[in-house]
Amino acid sequence: MHLYISSIHEFMCLNGLNGLNGLNFVTDSRKERIHAYIQAKDKARCLVSGLLLRLVYGVTNDRQLIYGENGKPYLKDQSTHFNISHSGDYVVLGAAKRDIGVDIEKIASYPDRVAIRCFTPLEREWMKQEGENEAFYRLWTAKESVMKASGLGFSLPPEAFTVLPMNRSAHYIAGKTWFLDWISYNNHMICVAIEGEAEKTEVITIASSDLLRA
Repeated sequence: MHLYISSIHEFMCLNGLNGLNGLNFVTDSRKERIHAYIQAKDKARCLVSGLLLRLVYGVTNDRQLIYGENGKPYLKDQSTHFNISHSGDYVVLGAAKRDIGVDIEKIASYPDRVAIRCFTPLEREWMKQEGENEAFYRLWTAKESVMKASGLGFSLPPEAFTVLPMNRSAHYIAGKTWFLDWISYNNHMICVAIEGEAEKTEVITIASSDLLRA
């Protein structure tokens, strides 16, 4: 299982490197999404997501992707599985041989109302015992990664299942066993969920210059 991480910093003004902004490397539908965003960070995150797909899988055309019932993207040839997440300063692409979900969140003050609404009593008790702001993001990224890996999204409500953070721990959710792995990365929390059996997570940092290589 590979986790590709790239910063959005060089793409904040869509200037890129060597006079390129990267827009010519992504699919037409992604270009439309990038232009639809107002905030520079949102544009940059969307662009870097597309550039990572191009670098890792050679995706430059919308016909190379298909989508599940709840919008989860897959490679058309289904030779491998991937999932993308972005938050704060980074975009993450997870790649594996089986269903995978990944979520990244920038660690900041968390909203109590979200914990009350979305976490189960066991989770809230665990978070209280941990007594750290980071505990909230371990729970939240775990829930998001499972919801994404399953392809169910928010049709699987976060409050409907329990995750208790333990490295590469197994959780039986939505009829499948998911193994979870957490990575702390420059004040961001990442969780990867993979179906079936645990795999070692290899983290690969991708430079902006690599994303723009022709």
